[in-house]
Amino acid sequence: MELKNKIWRIIDIINWSKDYLEKNNIDSPRLTIELMLTHVLEIERIKLYTDYDKPLSDKELSTIKSMINQRVKRFPLQYILGQVEFLGRKFIVNQNVLIPRPETEEIVVKVINDNEKNKDYKILDIGTGSGCIAISLAKEFTSSTITALDNSTSALKVAKQNSIDLEVDNVKFVYADILTTEPKLKYDIIVSNPPYVSTSEMNEIEPELSFEPNSALTDSSDGLEFYRRFVTIFKNILSIDGVFYLELNSYLSEEIKNMFSMDYRVEIINDLFEKPRILKGMLS
Repeated sequence: MELKNKIWRIIDIINWSKDYLEKNNIDSPRLTIELMLTHVLEIERIKLYTDYDKPLSDKELSTIKSMINQRVKRFPLQYILGQVEFLGRKFIVNQNVLIPRPETEEIVVKVINDNEKNKDYKILDIGTGSGCIAISLAKEFTSSTITALDNSTSALKVAKQNSIDLEVDNVKFVYADILTTEPKLKYDIIVSNPPYVSTSEMNEIEPELSFEPNSALTDSSDGLEFYRRFVTIFKNILSIDGVFYLELNSYLSEEIKNMFSMDYRVEIINDLFEKPRILKGMLS
């Protein structure tokens, strides 16, 4: 990327970058440069167009140039910005955690809509990553206690920082590998977005996904390892009237449902795109 010596106004860099990103096959090129600019200039998006004639400093231009070069190499925009919005709140993200997706927002909304906010639930979040699920639930279920597990100390560090930034004090972050450790308590609500991309699918993933933590994407097997583990342990850690919500690989949804059907009452819930996305279940 070459930016010749000239005065670059906000509108100039928007128009140039949009074309440059588009030529390099980057999705949503205009939105991408808008988000970069709002981040660097620390302004609202509307100000990009009300103050379109404002020139960028050399430092601002250099930073934008670096960000665009990263994005062209398919480095995820969320990592470039160091944050992502999840249900209206900003969460820190880096390469130690999976980037939260809109599909995961749907599972949190489902939990919120299904359960009474003023009750004192014991909630378990398995594979918390950035903490987006646990913290979002903690904000809604303020009388509840949330335990958030992860087998990555680096991910837990990010999650803890997010809980501080978002002023949450009813989440306990715990280092644990759910494949080898079984929680000792019983929980009223269990939520998880486990690694569910199979080895064969990993060969076909988008370039951006290669920058995300491998262990948060795939079980390095058939995509079902964590669900098998859940089938085994949920009967021991779910309270009598408890309910679990699991994000699904839509391609494996029926197979996963069948795995649980012998010991649990389960249903599949579609996402906004009518793809099977959530497995909701209770003890039989």
